[in-house]
Amino acid sequence: MLAALASLMLAPLPAAAQGAFAQVPAEFQGDWVAASAACTAPVRVRVEATRITLVNGTDTESLGGLEMAGPGYFPPDYKGILAVAITEFSGDQPLSATFNHGEKKGVALVEMAIAGPDRPGNAILNAMNAHFRKLNLAKRFPLHQVPLKKCPAAR
Repeated sequence: MLAALASLMLAPLPAAAQGAFAQVPAEFQGDWVAASAACTAPVRVRVEATRITLVNGTDTESLGGLEMAGPGYFPPDYKGILAVAITEFSGDQPLSATFNHGEKKGVALVEMAIAGPDRPGNAILNAMNAHFRKLNLAKRFPLHQVPLKKCPAAR
């Protein structure tokens, strides 16, 4: 009985269910900059349907494998307006973007994974930390946990 229940819990979602969470809704797509910056700022977060790209002048890092957080991400009684995009969903998840952060429409916040200490004998943790160190997102793109605003689309 337990094995049957476990196999149901670990079974992949049907393709139709996966599609519901695989793209960032259009209302959140576009360029986001620090709330205190002008939309011409060189440091920005570019949100597309299936990827998030961090930009700092000519330095860019594009992260795919994106999933929108489903209902299980939030408490059962949650009725708010938050939407969360998670990059490299099937991997180390180096960046998440929260839209309507603090229940404020039009405010976003990105959180970038930062490597912690390695642990002897923990190959998985050490590999993840190596990935985060290589990306070095928070240092390269100084928008970690900074409130963001969406810029108007270029015409």
